[in-house]
Order: sequence, then C-alpha cells, then structure tokens
Amino acid sequence: MAPSRRVGEELQDLEEGTGESSPAPRSPREAHPDLHAVQRRICERLRLTGRHDETLADPSFHGRLARHLQRLPRRYLFDLDVEDKAEDVLLHWEILQECADPEKRPVFHARYIKSMSVRADYHGIGDNQELEEPCQRLMEDLSLERRKTVDGNDSMSISSRGDLKTKLIHEIIFSSIDRPKLLSRLTALLSEVGLNIQEAHVYSTKDNFCLDVFVVDGWETEETDDLIVKIKVALAQKNASPSNSTNSSTSEKVTDLQQKVGDSEIDWNMLTKGEKIASGSSADLYRGTYNGLDVAIKSLRIANLNNPSEIEFLQEVLILRRVNHENILRFYGACTKHPYYCIITEYMPGGNLYDFLHKHNNFLDLITILKIAISISKGMDYLHQNDIIHRDLKTANLLIGYDQVIKIADFGVARHGSQEGQMTAETGTYRWMAPEIINHKPYDNKADVFSFAIVLWELSTSKVPYDNMTPLQAALGVRQGLRLDIPACVHPRLSKLIQRCWDENPDVRPTFAEIIVELEDILQHVQTEKGVNRRSRAKMQKKSER
Repeated sequence: MAPSRRVGEELQDLEEGTGESSPAPRSPREAHPDLHAVQRRICERLRLTGRHDETLADPSFHGRLARHLQRLPRRYLFDLDVEDKAEDVLLHWEILQECADPEKRPVFHARYIKSMSVRADYHGIGDNQELEEPCQRLMEDLSLERRKTVDGNDSMSISSRGDLKTKLIHEIIFSSIDRPKLLSRLTALLSEVGLNIQEAHVYSTKDNFCLDVFVVDGWETEETDDLIVKIKVALAQKNASPSNSTNSSTSEKVTDLQQKVGDSEIDWNMLTKGEKIASGSSADLYRGTYNGLDVAIKSLRIANLNNPSEIEFLQEVLILRRVNHENILRFYGACTKHPYYCIITEYMPGGNLYDFLHKHNNFLDLITILKIAISISKGMDYLHQNDIIHRDLKTANLLIGYDQVIKIADFGVARHGSQEGQMTAETGTYRWMAPEIINHKPYDNKADVFSFAIVLWELSTSKVPYDNMTPLQAALGVRQGLRLDIPACVHPRLSKLIQRCWDENPDVRPTFAEIIVELEDILQHVQTEKGVNRRSRAKMQKKSER
C-alpha cells in the first residue's frame, strides 16, 4: 500500500469485469423498478413509525430523497425491504452525506441486529456450522438451496448433539471513494479484526462513491463503539506512514529488483506502441512492435507508480523472465526505469478465453475442451514444478495464439511457493477463488487446482461461473460449500475430475501432473470411440448402397 496516502485510500477491490458489486443478471421486466412507487412506499413506512414527522414535513425532503435514490444503482431498490427497512434508507443517505466530506473518509458505521443460536463448536462461516433462521436467510440471499445428506435429512438443521450458544449479529456499513480492489481489501480487514461475513450488499453510486453493507458475527457485545475503534486502528496500522528507514529499505528493494532484471531490460526507444487493446485497474495493454516482432506492451500507468506497485511489477518481470514453456506467454523483455514501466510479450491474436466463450457466445465440442484443458494443465504443471503459484488462474488470463494455441498469462500476483512462508492473503478473483484463500487460511499450489476446476466447468458449459450472483455472493457461497451445477451432458469422467479439483480439502485435489494423465486418457478414449463410430457409419452406408 502507498504509505503517503490517506487512511483507507488504499483499500481496493479485486478487478473482475464490471467489479465485485456487479449485479446478477435480471430479466428485462425486472430491470426498471418504479422509482416513484418505491419512494412513496418509503415515505408511508416512515410516517407509520411516528419518528420522522419533522423530516417528512420538510418541503425539500421528497426531492432530495429522489436524488439520493437516483444516485444508487437500480439493484439497491430491488434489495431494499421497504416494509421492514425503510429507515435504513435514511441511514444510508446520512452515511453517504458524511462521506462527501474528505476529512471524514472512510466512513464506518456499526450496529447490533440480533442474536442467534448456534452449536457450541461453531467458529464461523468457514466451518461446518449449523444455524437456524439466519442461515436460511443467508442462503436465500445467495440463492442457495439446502443440501440433503445421504440419509435424506436436512444438513442445515440444528443438531441434537452438542450445546447451543448465542451468537451476536451486527451490521457494518462502509462508504468511501470507490476504487479498484477496494472490496477485497475491506473484506480482508473485517476478517483480520475477527469478523465473519454472513451477507454482503455492495453498491457503487453514480458519482463514484461506494456503499457496502455487511452482516457479520464475531463481536461479542451489543455495543459497537469499540468495534469501530478496532476497525479503524487496524486500518491505520495498515496505512501507517513508515519511518525513513523503512522508506529507504523499500527503495533499496526496488533498486535490487531492478538490478536482477539484468539483460531482460530493453531500450524504450526500440518499442513502437500502437493501439490500446485493453485496460486494467493499474495498467494498459497496447499492441506494438519490437525488433520487427509483433508484441503486446503492458504499461503501468504513471499515476500508479509507488514503491509497492513497482515491487509487484518487478516481481512479475522476474517470474516471467525465468519461465519458458509452450503454454506460457512468451516474454521478450521489460522497461523498469522511471517513468517507463512496461512488460513486452508476444502478441496473442485470438484474445482471451473469457471473451471467446462469453462475449462471442462460442460453444466447444468435447475434443476441443479436452485439448484446451490439457494445454492449460501442462503450463500449470510447469509452473508448479518450478515452485510458482499463479494465484489468479481464470479464463480472462488464458490467451489464444496462432494455430489456436492456449497460453497462460498475467503473473501480476504470482509468487514462488517458498516466498514469505505460508501465504494467507486474499489474492485472485472471487468467481475462481479457492475457499482456503477466501477464508484467509494458509494455502499452496492446490489453490490453482481449484481455480482450474472453475475454468474446466466454464469450458464445458460456456457459462459465466455463478452468473446469478455478484462475485462476493459467490465467494460467500463457496465458503459454505456451494459449488456450480455440472450439467448431465458433461462427460462423466470430466465431471468427476471437476469435482475432485474443487474439493474443499486441498489434499484431495489432484496435482496437474495427475490431471494431465486423466485428461489425455479421456481424450484418447473419446477419439477412439469417435473413430469406431465413424467406421461403423461408413460400413452401414456401404451396405445400404448394395
């Protein structure tokens, strides 16, 4: 995080298409709620409470309320329970008004909601908890279904074994300027202070503020003043300005990493930058030429230059320069001297698999799926054999080259497995993220295997993972054991492999070496069966011609 910036400015959310607060798809009929009808109902409910007569009597109130609702996304109106939570609209309005003052950002608000009974051995959403009504409410919020055990009993019912204890439920509301990667930093912060997120409703206003509402447990009293203090202290510690010696140490690390780039450093003047072909939260991607080669130029924006971002950038360069495999994006060199920070790789004309599947509506036959999956697995096996964990394997980071070759790209968050001991940071993209990462538990390269399972499901179905949920809702569901439905049309051995790869227990998941063996065996059988069927059809045709 940039040490010189205001507390909270470096809270950022994981980049994923339109963001973690992206609404789930809705039908055209649902897309346009009647704003005026919702507003009238809010005023009616406020009037019935008898606590807001003075507010409602203000002639300017209705116009200001309309402007407040209009600045929020339509999904806010869908999510709002007008009958029971009309007063929440006033609270959210007040929080956003407070957030308009730069001196008060970020704004945290906490309040006690209710208590619930849980088993005595319950420790959070990541555990196999058994809840009453709150769990049902959470599953409804996430569009989850109750799972049935082998004997047909409801797996979420209260157990007759073990003592029950009371768990307090609170609500945390956060608001600040909306920034890339804000949400994941915020959820990590809540986890660090001992809170378990049960529900999350996140919104981006039209004027670039965020309003994030979390239902949590983990705070042991109804009073919330100390909770807010604890959150702000934890945030301040993350963003505390380091001493000059620390600044010096960080600068020395940047210099050291630049020296390690060595002969991979190229002269900026030898590059010709062409059209921009993509943009991320901190970098832009251009097509260009270098020494007569058709290349892609990933250029870090000047506005994002600070020691932490430089270190991450240089770490990506050092990983790229040491890898060499036919299924990994070829690296040509980098510019690592201020102000030109860029990575030069081969140009992949086919774009990425995410766009190929979901923006161009392509469907793949089984043999193509298997060949693509084998290519990905070979690249990932090479990385793991070299002790490199990708940490963000997803279809958007899988590129299509000439002759339909598939290559793994974007090593911005990749790390050596032995680096900095056990990794616990929440890194990756929610729809593809392993549960151990979501739960901030130690993880290893088996987290990549979980992400591969989602990619394999995506290739098999041509659907966006958890497309009826926001990314954060999907992550909360995965924490509870939610997995994607595998259609019956998927090859049974491929279906079993997907299930093994996304198993809750990382030790159960296969290695990529094992995955390659299984995929190649399936491919061989499919091709053999196809050849036999083709020959059979040919024989039948010849008989019919006699």
